[in-house]
Amino acid sequence: MPIIKHELTAADAETMQGMRAMLAGMPSLTFGPESRPTFDAIMGQTPAPESVSFEQGQVGGVPGWWARPAKADPKAVILYLHGGGYVIGSAGAYRNFVGHIAAKSGAAAFVADYALAPERPFPAALADLRALHSGLTELGFGRIAICGDSAGGGLALSFLAAGIDPGQVTGIVAMSPWIDLSLGSDSMVTRAGSDPLLSKDTLASAATSYVGEANVSDARLATLDADLSALPPVRIHVGDAEVLLDDALRFAKKADDAGVPCEVHVWDGMIHVFPSNFAMLQAAAAAVDDIARFLADRLAPPVRQASHKKVLVLGATGGTGREIVRQLNKTGHTAVALVRSRAKAADIDAILIEGDARDPKALDRALTGCDAVISALGTPPSPFKAVSLLSSATQLLVTAMQRNGAKRLVCITGIGAGDSRGHGGFAFDNIIMPLLLRKVYADKNRQEAIIGASSLDWVVVRPAVLNDKPRSGKIRALTDLRKFHGGTISRSDVADFVTAQVDSNQYLGKKPLITW
Repeated sequence: MPIIKHELTAADAETMQGMRAMLAGMPSLTFGPESRPTFDAIMGQTPAPESVSFEQGQVGGVPGWWARPAKADPKAVILYLHGGGYVIGSAGAYRNFVGHIAAKSGAAAFVADYALAPERPFPAALADLRALHSGLTELGFGRIAICGDSAGGGLALSFLAAGIDPGQVTGIVAMSPWIDLSLGSDSMVTRAGSDPLLSKDTLASAATSYVGEANVSDARLATLDADLSALPPVRIHVGDAEVLLDDALRFAKKADDAGVPCEVHVWDGMIHVFPSNFAMLQAAAAAVDDIARFLADRLAPPVRQASHKKVLVLGATGGTGREIVRQLNKTGHTAVALVRSRAKAADIDAILIEGDARDPKALDRALTGCDAVISALGTPPSPFKAVSLLSSATQLLVTAMQRNGAKRLVCITGIGAGDSRGHGGFAFDNIIMPLLLRKVYADKNRQEAIIGASSLDWVVVRPAVLNDKPRSGKIRALTDLRKFHGGTISRSDVADFVTAQVDSNQYLGKKPLITW
């Protein structure tokens, strides 16, 4: 359950201060039909995307708006379910925002005007969701991803309750999803003072209107109690300053327990459905880009879909390397391990290739048919003797990958490499580094330079100080280190993050530092 935390940038902090001041002077959001024109006017201010055409239509008898990029895949489609507490919101108001996601994903999107309360309470929205899916299938779309925000995000995550065949949905995206209609998440209290848009009281009003004569304990509403094992991969983006934060985190834990790939991005200082402010906030633009990449991957034709890869692991017999192999197996990839001794690696669940990482012939054997490489090579402290293992092995690896057509390289170095030097905390920076690791990190710097100069698709991962504690799932990936000093992270969390980079393009060409 990778939970990736993003720090608040200085620019976004300034923008959010202005947004909060503006919101403080506005009437509080209420969930009633009378609020629909105001809400739609606000959402409708999103700038229209270029090269996207819009057309009103119906799918499965449900009205809405089509957003069609100029070069959309004719077999792929995004079904978008708008937010608004199941009471307000409309496809027309959301079409520009969704149009940007469609354009970046390369797929048409249908923004649905699904049933709203109080006129059409639960379970009408679920019935519309089922009709929408059937309608898209009848139109010839073979690859369908469901995306939504707030109540729409919760509805997307509950699609199994609508009776939809899970094999016909390739992925789900939820932004600030409202999942627990009983409002039992801790963040309803812990984030009450920081959320300028939602409150437990306003959500309770919406829940009463939506649920109608049913009960929030109805199995079709209780997504957090449902069997999630049949869900496709899920991507969630949520703000750290919103009352629905723990809805997302609780769902991710349940999904992880059920074996469902679910990656959650938590954005410091961000509020409810912040991605819709992509024109103003750096975090919002980055979130929209990540959502679009995820959708493009999930909607890609099977011949090029990044769902299964053969991955070579260097350093597989080390503590971190073993965790990486376990995570690769868990996520459906095939792990290959280049090891110096088969006997010492007999307990590793991977295709074992015996040889040395500095032997070009061994690298060629190990790289046969591989799509990607994860390097977890390490070397012991060397206070006096120069170190060259990491840089020499990496130079040979880069050349071998180019020779064998493997494009993706994910390499682990460490806090203290490159521009992360001086951010390890007092003991690490002033005692451990100069006395024990100075020569090792000189070689890590050479290693990073070799990777950066290559033509590969690469990600360099710099973990904070490693420990062997259990997986926490709470990972912060930092590229701006100005406010960071010191940190630690478990090997299992490092493995989660590193294996996610085999498919993700979010940190391509970057060197994120990861920490708890």
